Amino acid sequence: MSTQVFTKAKQIPFDASWWEDFVQTTGELKKTTVFKDCLTKEETGKMRGHLLEALAELDRLRTTQFGYRVFIEGELQGNKGMEEVFDAPPLQDEALDVWAKRAFGEKKFGIILNRIEKFSPELAQMIALKIKPLLDKVGIPALGVTFTIFIGNYGWTPIGIHTDGAGENVMHFHLGPGPKTMYTWDWEEYESKTTAVERLNNTNIEKHLPDATAFPFEEGDLYFMPEREYHVGKSDDLSIGLTLWFNNHVKTELTGRALRVITDQYLKDSIEIMEPDTASVEDCSIFDDSLALMDLPPELEKMTFKELLSHAYKDFRYSLYSNAGYWTRPFPMEGTEIEFGLEDYIQLISPYKIQYNASEDGTNLQIYVRGSKLILANHPCIANLLDTINSGKRLRVSALMETLDPSWDHSIGSYILNMIYTHHGIHYYKAE
Repeated sequence: MSTQVFTKAKQIPFDASWWEDFVQTTGELKKTTVFKDCLTKEETGKMRGHLLEALAELDRLRTTQFGYRVFIEGELQGNKGMEEVFDAPPLQDEALDVWAKRAFGEKKFGIILNRIEKFSPELAQMIALKIKPLLDKVGIPALGVTFTIFIGNYGWTPIGIHTDGAGENVMHFHLGPGPKTMYTWDWEEYESKTTAVERLNNTNIEKHLPDATAFPFEEGDLYFMPEREYHVGKSDDLSIGLTLWFNNHVKTELTGRALRVITDQYLKDSIEIMEPDTASVEDCSIFDDSLALMDLPPELEKMTFKELLSHAYKDFRYSLYSNAGYWTRPFPMEGTEIEFGLEDYIQLISPYKIQYNASEDGTNLQIYVRGSKLILANHPCIANLLDTINSGKRLRVSALMETLDPSWDHSIGSYILNMIYTHHGIHYYKAE
């Protein structure tokens, strides 16, 4: 087994020059590498806090819907075990080690959380600001970026030696406090020494360690791993790892995503149970009622199937770009309607940008805020308002209202600002 030498940052972490060096050092994102001392203790502490807040929210919701998995002493917890986990959420401002001791005692545990960016806008913004120069350079992945979080002192990653999906590069921000080591294997050599069955989450790790390369890292370090890398992690001491996935999947995934955009936006829900179908095999009329649930706007009904898919992909792309590349959007804030006074201020939440375009028939303006699609009548002055907000400057509400039609009541502008604010698009500052 060999151990990888660390790469020390040559510039200020996460500025354009640093990312330029990152791309070169990783061989254009094709070489596993560790970068030392990229995050300060203050940053890792804040990130741990945000993650524990998000975990507490999932516990309150008592859901595993978002890829929430818990392993205790190596065993994946079922419904009963998860109920006990839900009953011991992290408390406000509770330290990681204090919560872990209270929730799990002396037991070894591991937690895997997917899409946690949906539950922590603050953490999502911190990472979005850091990776923006990289995305400006290499582009936003076709299917966006997502988080997966690893928490615990579980020893070997419970899912064993494995490789991730095709086209998935991963960046691991190690938040500590304990260290972690990743082990990787040469693709061809590992495949030659294992069967197809063995390769599927191989927990016989010790057998293959002599052929591995070890990548140890500590709190504040960054670990990068390209696609198709067989790997497993080892965390003997309590730590959190925030992994950021760059999802350039196979081409069929993109078409599938476009199909999901169509069904998500235009297929109406129904709880009506279908009657037994006694018609002949040639008679497909039973499908007519279900097809009627597809509520396409008139301008889209005229499109061919391929044109509709292209339109749906464009819609997805606008959502992605409005969300700084994140695949999932945050939950809208509830009960937060604000009476925007003329002397109050707002400011765009950086690095996000509000995206917009006209509907196919030109009657509506489609506005994308943090991945959510909002629709208003297509008045040119609304685009002027959005462009002004996108300047990123701290803006007085009275100045923003002047970009709108002078005949409009103040309540219309306040309504638009509330839509944007509710979907995490702007900061709000009350006049003093």
